[in-house]
Amino acid sequence: MASVSQFNPYQCDQCGNANIVAAPVVYHEGTRTYSGTFYSGTTQSYSALAVAPPKPRGYIRPFLVWGPPIVILFVWTVLGTNSILENPATSALRPTTVAIFLLLDLVSLARLYFSLRRIASYNREDFPRLQWNWEHTYVCRRCGKLRLIPS
Repeated sequence: MASVSQFNPYQCDQCGNANIVAAPVVYHEGTRTYSGTFYSGTTQSYSALAVAPPKPRGYIRPFLVWGPPIVILFVWTVLGTNSILENPATSALRPTTVAIFLLLDLVSLARLYFSLRRIASYNREDFPRLQWNWEHTYVCRRCGKLRLIPS
């Protein structure tokens, strides 16, 4: 009597090997932490690097990119305004220059705000889906193929 072969979801599509393991397991098996008196760190195997989990985006980069221009332009706007109000005839800065500094400062603030919103949106909406996909990805120990198996 012939048996009907059933598809095993826990079997590699490419090589047919049943020796597959979850990506988080491969990641944790290949990651080692070491420490001594004056040093500490982690080492990872190539397979652990290949199946590393997704990371949420940090908020520090927009502040490093947009923070200095905002501060510099704000200082120049305040100094220019004070200079024009104290001595309008002898001021080195013109009102149009101060207005341009103010406009550039407002544009920089808007860019910082939208960068922070984009990061928050990614961390709130995209990152959980990527994390779930990573937790449900399996790796074939024979050929290395990655496969998402929804449960």
